[in-house]
Amino acid sequence: MSQLPPPGWYPDADTRYQRWWDGQRWTESLQALPPSTPVLVAQSNGLATASLVGGIAAAAVAALAIITAIGIDPLLVLFMVSGTIVSLATGIPALVRASRLQPHVGKVRAVWGIALGVGAVAVVAAVVTISLVTAHDGSSLT
Repeated sequence: MSQLPPPGWYPDADTRYQRWWDGQRWTESLQALPPSTPVLVAQSNGLATASLVGGIAAAAVAALAIITAIGIDPLLVLFMVSGTIVSLATGIPALVRASRLQPHVGKVRAVWGIALGVGAVAVVAAVVTISLVTAHDGSSLT
């Protein structure tokens, strides 16, 4: 004769319960399954990453325009402003979200994204202003 399993709680046909096996037969005793162990999921803040990418793009376009002396081409300004809009539109909600998450996931990325985007606009605005003043006066600001 085969050996029977030891007495204990075993999964029932109804998967929400366990049934008691007394070592010889199944009893009428049922109990709910114990709660499963929660799975910990790492928190993320994708908006912060989008903000950083937008800020880097805006800063890169501004730097490219200034370093290569291409000047302030309207298409480059459009790309730079687009990157800044992305950095601000995603960075501000990312900061709000980071304040709710522990340990403030994405806060640094969001701050850098916003800073790079705003910095790019400030640098290009300064270059445009200097270009307009120089062109208008006919003199150099060196």
